[in-house]
Amino acid sequence: MNVKRWLLSTLCLVVSAAAVYAAPATADPPSGVPGGPCLEGEQQVRLSSLPSYEQVVQQLESIEASSQGAVEIASAGLSGEGRELLYATVGTGPDVFWLQARIHGNELHSTEAVLQILRYLASSGSAEARLIREQLTVIVIPMYNPDGATANIRQSTTPLRIDLNRDWELFQQPESRAFYRLWEETEPRLALDLHHMGQSPVVEGTNELNTFQIGARSIDPARMTALQWLTNRQMALISTAAVQRLGPGNVARYPLIDITNAVISRMLMGGPGPDGSDPGFETQGAIFYEVRSVGQKSNGMLEQLFVRPTMAVLNAAADGSLYDHSGTGWEAIPFGDSEPCGGGPG
Repeated sequence: MNVKRWLLSTLCLVVSAAAVYAAPATADPPSGVPGGPCLEGEQQVRLSSLPSYEQVVQQLESIEASSQGAVEIASAGLSGEGRELLYATVGTGPDVFWLQARIHGNELHSTEAVLQILRYLASSGSAEARLIREQLTVIVIPMYNPDGATANIRQSTTPLRIDLNRDWELFQQPESRAFYRLWEETEPRLALDLHHMGQSPVVEGTNELNTFQIGARSIDPARMTALQWLTNRQMALISTAAVQRLGPGNVARYPLIDITNAVISRMLMGGPGPDGSDPGFETQGAIFYEVRSVGQKSNGMLEQLFVRPTMAVLNAAADGSLYDHSGTGWEAIPFGDSEPCGGGPG
């Protein structure tokens, strides 16, 4: 089955959800300021509509069993509460591609998105899926922070309330130490980190609500090699082109940051690890996505905002077109400009 046809089956859901997606989260938002869609305080998010940790375990086991040996499920270690830190490996190619979801436990939809991707790569006989399996070894982490996901909070739960995406410097949490070891062992060439937006950003200089925010620089480019900065831009531009092909929606750049203790930042910098040692390599390209978060009415569309650009980058990495991309056009993407839900002070 062709991947484009496989994804096309969800397009009708995307289109039908667009009206919901464009609708304000409150009945009468203030005119002239962003009014949603975003989670307001009175909204209820039914986590039953999303896979729990136990259901993720079941889905991973099912995908492995039906993959005829194409997928291997393993544990990187234990979370603070003792849950297995599960990941899947699919493909046997020379380049390792690291795909992580749900490092922030209350950023909900990336888990189902990467499970969809894994299921496709595991079982599809399409030319695209075969090429990805042949050229890449894809490591899929569907729930980096299972304790936070179960509690529906951003951070870890025990022994400390730590933002796991700020813990690849002090390594206070067992999750951080476990996944660092996996990164060090597998030496990914490329990495992609999936997130949701925390507020209701607009496109800078406009009142247009932002749909998809791209982060090609978790650290200042001065901290990267020229090749890393080029690869990050190549990954980002291929991602945004895929999102723009979906139709209605606005794409923006993540505001300029230089966060050295985030996971993909340390991947680009090459460590050091928990014991202070140098891993001896650096990840060539590592970027992140942020997708709008509005609750279960638009689940299918939000998941596709992760699936489509991720698949575009996987395909480009597998066929080599990623590295042929000029990397130009990054500066033409407008920045995002965070605004609280409904406008006014946040």
